[in-house]
Amino acid sequence: MSPRTRLRPTLVASAATVVILALGFTGTAQATAPATAPSSAGRFGADPDQPDNPLYDAPEGFQVSSGREAVSLSWSTLSAATGYEVYRAEAEGTGPDEVGPYALLATVSTGAYVDSDADPDVAYAYKVRALDDAGHVSPYTEPVRGTRDTVAPFAPRDLKLAREDERGVTLTWRSGDSDAVKYVVYRSESLNSHLTKVGSTTSLTFRDTKGEAGLQYVYQVRGVDAAGNESEPSNYVTGTKTVTSATAPKAPFLNTPQLTGKRLTLRWSQSPYVPVSSYTVYRSKTSPVDITDPANRVATVTRTEYTATVGEDVGERDYYYAVVATSQHSVSSPASASSRPTYTAPRPPSATQVYDIVPGAGSVRLSWYDVPSGSDESRITGYRVYRSTSPHVTKENAEFSRDTKDSQYVDRGLTGGTKYYYAIATLNEDGFESALSPEVSATPSG
Repeated sequence: MSPRTRLRPTLVASAATVVILALGFTGTAQATAPATAPSSAGRFGADPDQPDNPLYDAPEGFQVSSGREAVSLSWSTLSAATGYEVYRAEAEGTGPDEVGPYALLATVSTGAYVDSDADPDVAYAYKVRALDDAGHVSPYTEPVRGTRDTVAPFAPRDLKLAREDERGVTLTWRSGDSDAVKYVVYRSESLNSHLTKVGSTTSLTFRDTKGEAGLQYVYQVRGVDAAGNESEPSNYVTGTKTVTSATAPKAPFLNTPQLTGKRLTLRWSQSPYVPVSSYTVYRSKTSPVDITDPANRVATVTRTEYTATVGEDVGERDYYYAVVATSQHSVSSPASASSRPTYTAPRPPSATQVYDIVPGAGSVRLSWYDVPSGSDESRITGYRVYRSTSPHVTKENAEFSRDTKDSQYVDRGLTGGTKYYYAIATLNEDGFESALSPEVSATPSG
């Protein structure tokens, strides 16, 4: 923007000159004119209609940015200004005369304005001038055009898979002759699954280095214009980061460990795309677990779970655990997230129920339901059979008891014609015993 032309005010004659003119050329009074002109004249008076106007220049740095939701204006503020008037006109063409009449849009006190009321996809011309409390106004800025742009660019074309290797998947495409200023790359694990943004670029190529090795992804690309409008997707291609002998497995996903009494249970899941031969469990009192310290190593297993009996002191509850997967080529994964077990006080198992009792010659065969172990419960280790010749059998008044790991039992050596009463208790590895099952009875034959 070129500076506004201003007239310089005539310098006021010096006092010495006045004396010379008063005495004539033959007078005795003498004075020397000052070497420089006084600066007090300033820049006031440049406008004949406003001779004392301090706003002699238009605001500088006027900029207009087109956006999807609004048109944003900004300019440099003037020290003498107390406000700024923002004007807008429809710009029907590209020439300076192809602009409709300007109308006052707003008066603001700062050097910025957001025109969120602009009609979508209509070209406007904007200009600004400053004003002060005395009624002075500055010249207008040069008009600058802007549009609330809601038109998306054309979709990129001819998306192609350029390369698949252990470093990632490389894609190329054509611009589609659009006004896109950048491109956003999306991927998903299938055509119908959720697309995830993996990166953006201003070029027509992109390498996805962050995909999981061995997993095939579906890729699409969208163009984005300067206003933030995003195009429709390109065609799709599939690509896979190559698995090699140097590829590390993905970190295991460790579920929250469970500590029930003294019984510790860790379970995790593992991505299947890099074959894993073993898992190493680590623990420490701090998080994240330092897997470089050999003292933190607990065990190596081949399954995706680990169980152990730990000490009974409260300090055993304060450990954090992490798991590392090792591939068939001895390449280790990153450690899983470190997690501290959820503690549950040990409790008795659930009771069972006898569903069949068959008397025989001097014997009785009993069958009952297996009791399952929950994920946070102690493992069921067996059952205890209680017997009495009197009804209302209890653990205290039973005349006989026998442990078994099976869910059935044959009680032999019984007296024929005598009625026997039975109840079953469930046992777990914490040493707890359930309540007795409902009582059943049978009379063996002689």
